[in-house]
Amino acid sequence: MKKSIYFVLILPIILNLFHNEKLITNNAHSSYFNNRKDDKKTLLKLTSLYQDSINSRIIASEKLLNAKKSNDILKMADAYYSLASSFEQVEKNKSLQYADSIIEISKNIEHFYYPAKAHLLKARILGSKSKYQEAMDELILANEYANANKNIDQQYKTRYFIALLRNNLGEYKESLNLLKSITDYYQGKFADDQSYEYDYIKSLYALGDSYNLNELYDSASITNQKTIRLSLKSKDRILYGRLLLSSGVTHFHKGEYRACLDSINKLITLNAQVPQSSGTMIRANLFLGKTYYEQDKVEQALKYLYKVDSTSFEEKNFFPSMRSAYEILIKHHRDHKNTEKQLVYIDRLLYVDSILDKDFKYLYRQIDKKYYTPNLLLEKQGIIDSLEKARKNTLLIVIILSAISILLILFLLQNIKKKKIYKQRFTELLEGNNKKKEFKEQSNIRVSRDSDKKPESHEEDIGISDLIVNDILKNLNGFEENNSFIKPNITVSTLSKQFKTNSKYLSKVINMHKGKSFSNYINDLRIDYVVEKLKTDTRFRMYIIKAIAKEIGFNTSEAFSKSFYKNTGIYPSFFLKELDKVYLGTENIES
Repeated sequence: MKKSIYFVLILPIILNLFHNEKLITNNAHSSYFNNRKDDKKTLLKLTSLYQDSINSRIIASEKLLNAKKSNDILKMADAYYSLASSFEQVEKNKSLQYADSIIEISKNIEHFYYPAKAHLLKARILGSKSKYQEAMDELILANEYANANKNIDQQYKTRYFIALLRNNLGEYKESLNLLKSITDYYQGKFADDQSYEYDYIKSLYALGDSYNLNELYDSASITNQKTIRLSLKSKDRILYGRLLLSSGVTHFHKGEYRACLDSINKLITLNAQVPQSSGTMIRANLFLGKTYYEQDKVEQALKYLYKVDSTSFEEKNFFPSMRSAYEILIKHHRDHKNTEKQLVYIDRLLYVDSILDKDFKYLYRQIDKKYYTPNLLLEKQGIIDSLEKARKNTLLIVIILSAISILLILFLLQNIKKKKIYKQRFTELLEGNNKKKEFKEQSNIRVSRDSDKKPESHEEDIGISDLIVNDILKNLNGFEENNSFIKPNITVSTLSKQFKTNSKYLSKVINMHKGKSFSNYINDLRIDYVVEKLKTDTRFRMYIIKAIAKEIGFNTSEAFSKSFYKNTGIYPSFFLKELDKVYLGTENIES
């Protein structure tokens, strides 16, 4: 019972240990990844380090022999650990054998690091082999030893894993606060002891990722640039390979496809000299495929997406984001009327889902299980029905129709539930907007009063003087009061020119004081505005969605609908429909 509870609590840790997708910003890419001469030097350095790892095995083997002669358990454990680490990327089974040797010789001694250190090593290796439950058992043992020894370092490692767990569960703000404290701890340790270099860089790496998940891209950029500098200065170029992939992932999501391809192709070049983990290369192929697909280079895209499928099954290495590869493959074969291959990849995706659901089911929200999977099953059943229609007997038809009926009932029940949730959100939005308006007015009064007081210093936080910060905040206040945000094509560059400041300062101030990115700040203002206007302006409610979107500054109705849903939890079409019901009912009563 105890182990099963631990399994539920700690399993996402392993996912993050072996299959992490970090995000690196464009500025960092420009500064550190575009210099071809530096690329060559870095590749030569990493190749040399890879050769050094081979040489280290010889040294470690000699140390092991000497330790055995003197029967020094701790020196033997250190030598075994060096050997296990050197084989980790190339011969995982041998690495596991060395880790087992450490545990065997140190399990009966009381030591600050051993055997917990060996259990953590085994967990990492087993996780990279997708043996997650075995890895979980090792983590449980490692944590028990760490707690018994009151090892503060290992306690912070546990906090780090908890922070990653919260990211997996979508608790981004909570994770960010936890990672800030972890980074502060390792920064202090690194300042006093250079052996904490890896832990410090790793914590910064995770912090930058957390900023990205919270859409605080300026903070992420600053943090990631710092991480890259430290990585390239470090002896082992810590996390450099994954930084290349992460940079590509960031560029992909920003629509910077050329830069994405550049970063990932550098990783592929690096992999030829210094082998990367299978998980890293599967993700590289995934984003190469998705990038080419977005560029309408379908044949190139399919080549890499097929690699994702084949390699994942060969290595038994599955992770949630690979779903997108199968969704593209299924759609492609559906569009080309190739039902046989469509069915193949539906089956593959269902298999991947079943594996993920078995090992990581708590990472999936109810919406994944109650919406995507039933729809996928329904699509599969429809294909089977069309392919096998001529050969089905009466009993089989009855079974299929019954199954479809059950799925339809579940689908209808889900729709009813969803409509109920939407109506509840509409009611909350209708009743809560006035409170939101009052709160905003009170906030404006406080800002006005506070402007006469001596401001708190934010210079240390974001590197901008208080005078500039207060001037930007004052301009933002006027910008909001005058509803200037409904103008189209507002960018951080155009607004900074209007405020007579620079775009980096404006972006940082919005990030720090508004708690959101520039684009989210503008979009949220527009949505709050349009909600109030739709409630009060009968003529405005008669506009079509596209006209409403343009009226408040959005270039497309799709962008407006997406922002409206993100802000309110419902779509504008539903909001308008419910508003019509409310006000039509009021008019009927009055008449």
